[in-house]
Amino acid sequence: MKIVLTESQYKKLLIENLSKESVSKLKSLKDFFKKVNNQAKEQMSLDLGFLMTWGASIAGFMKPVADFMEGNYPELSQTDILLLTTGAILTYFTSNKDGLRKVLDEIKNRSLITEFDVMLGKCGQLKTAFLNFIGSLAVPVSKFSNMLAYTFLIPILPELYQAAQGYGEIDLSNIILRIVSFVGITYSGVLVKKLIQQIIKRFKS
Repeated sequence: MKIVLTESQYKKLLIENLSKESVSKLKSLKDFFKKVNNQAKEQMSLDLGFLMTWGASIAGFMKPVADFMEGNYPELSQTDILLLTTGAILTYFTSNKDGLRKVLDEIKNRSLITEFDVMLGKCGQLKTAFLNFIGSLAVPVSKFSNMLAYTFLIPILPELYQAAQGYGEIDLSNIILRIVSFVGITYSGVLVKKLIQQIIKRFKS
């Protein structure tokens, strides 16, 4: 039996799929952070659990960089990648000097100083690109106390771009609601909603 979808049904289905993909990516970010934290505890007795509340944002910032390192330095093991990631997290998201010193010692022991410098360089580039992108939106930066808290949006920008192509406000409300609901416990839902709306508006232009 052949099933024919109307245009509105087809759009609704696509938006539903984009919503699921976005939430799935956000969940994977938290899993990535847990993986980094678990190795930090096992290898160096370093607990990053106090950052768990911001796990999705930290992973949203760090996972693309970790993926870059993995793709460009195939000789690095998963242990190496996670160690470098831990060092970058401590550099960008904490003031834990003792923890960072411990990680840097291990990085030196593994002769990964050059790779760590590359990772920090990529982190700096991503931070600049993200802040410039957010700064280009019609949202006063003063409304956001720490823009790095919203880096969980980086991996789902492709989904937001797709959502912006040819869909109206009603169609987009589902994907925005899903994202806000997922991160609403940690972040201000109103600010996240406003930011996502402005990103979609930018992609529409």
